[in-house]
Amino acid sequence: MRRIIPVILALIVLMTLSSAALAQEPAKYNLASIQGSKEIKIIPGGEGSGVIYFYNIDGNRITHIVLEISQAPANWQVEIQPPLGETQVDIGGKIVTVSENLYIEPSQALSQKAEDTPAGTVCIAIPQRGYALAKEVKIIVRAPDSEKIGTRGEIIVAATARWLGQSGAAAVSQNRDFNFSVEVISETTGFEEKILEKKGAGGTTGKWLPVIIGAAVVVLGTILILLYIRRRRE
Repeated sequence: MRRIIPVILALIVLMTLSSAALAQEPAKYNLASIQGSKEIKIIPGGEGSGVIYFYNIDGNRITHIVLEISQAPANWQVEIQPPLGETQVDIGGKIVTVSENLYIEPSQALSQKAEDTPAGTVCIAIPQRGYALAKEVKIIVRAPDSEKIGTRGEIIVAATARWLGQSGAAAVSQNRDFNFSVEVISETTGFEEKILEKKGAGGTTGKWLPVIIGAAVVVLGTILILLYIRRRRE
């Protein structure tokens, strides 16, 4: 028992020193994102959506993100999911309330795609980095019933990332815009295939076959009549 106590004390001291070193680590702020397709197709009175992924593999502080629509066509409805809400954050024992759409905790880059991910996250591919856990934001667009086919519009989503200081207030912030191009298209999305005329060797033969048969009958009949007349004369 006496031999175990020094080992336990050493582990406690080591964990305390590691926590202190982590707390003194210089802050690294990271707003990383990947935008899905920038083109959104929508029918009059219908609904379309775009997507943005946020992740944090190069920072060591939680990224708090606020999103808003800074530009959209008049009379169009544009919705952000998840919506703006309130999050309670514990900063050194002090509880503060933060207004945000989502927050991104620091994580590590992955060499392989994770099949099972924590609730509220997805695994996305990061070019030349592997994979990362991310949170998904959907931009849902609804066009009026009266909107004309071919109408185009531009939607801009403004993102503001904040990192909290010891007081709970934003110590650092960063802004970024995401642009989506929206086009109103016809409701008809399928196609109909119908053969109007079959052309080619087979088609040509089928079309002229009755004529060929009729001509052959006439020629054969003429030959038989001529042979009959010739025999009568002989």
